[in-house]
Amino acid sequence: MKRVVLILIIVIGAVAIGIRVLGASAKRSPLTMASVQVPAYQVASPRSLHSIRLVAAPVIDGNLSDWPAGESIDLDRHTAFSFSGYIDSPADLSAIIRSGWDRQTLYFAIEVNDDIIVTDSEDVWQDDGVEIGLDGLNDKDAWGSDDHQYTIVADGNTTDRSVPITDIVASVLPYEGGYNVEVAIPMSKLIPGVPISGTVMGFTIGLHDDDDGDTWDAYLIWEGTNTSSSPEEFGSLIFTERLEDRIDALEARIIQLEQQVQELLMILSEFEELPPP
Repeated sequence: MKRVVLILIIVIGAVAIGIRVLGASAKRSPLTMASVQVPAYQVASPRSLHSIRLVAAPVIDGNLSDWPAGESIDLDRHTAFSFSGYIDSPADLSAIIRSGWDRQTLYFAIEVNDDIIVTDSEDVWQDDGVEIGLDGLNDKDAWGSDDHQYTIVADGNTTDRSVPITDIVASVLPYEGGYNVEVAIPMSKLIPGVPISGTVMGFTIGLHDDDDGDTWDAYLIWEGTNTSSSPEEFGSLIFTERLEDRIDALEARIIQLEQQVQELLMILSEFEELPPP
């Protein structure tokens, strides 16, 4: 029995070494998702955002320092498909949006530039905030159980199609000149089963700006004319898995297997010390 376990340890060790060598090579490659640039905006072709596979889930606290480098999109008055109201500069209203995923959760990290933050209205769309439009099945149907318009107001108030919710986790962290929004959405709200690299969802994002109270002063939408009822106008959220992230995940699994083997060896050693029946 010990010989079998020893062989298993040797095999696992060899696999781990091979994966780490491959990982070192992959991490030196310049062709990583971090180097991918968002293509130039074209009205005729809806744009996409790559959501990267996350090895470790971020803490949903509005602090985005635990997010890995990855593709992002810039949303301002020049890149928005739809633009209403008045915005005098990117400091008045703009955002950088990133996304990540794992087997259970879809994540968003949004850095909003907003020099005056106002949250004084009963209606969530009248104040400073972010709207995330999702068509989980990408079926262009606006009213299925997979379709959502998540609104996160700058004060942390969170709704789905204007109805208060508690089934997603969202956090807002204000800073000088704006606020961060971090969101974790259960995958079960969007698709059946488990996502894989290559999964595509309909996606768009909107920003509201309110500088003086009362109603909103400006409204930006990345793709489409609204974030709720026209998913055929949305862009795409494409789930991707970088080679180095896959290797990191395999390394983590190898470490778990090594720990389990060590636990098994301890159990076997204790068993051999027992007196024969």
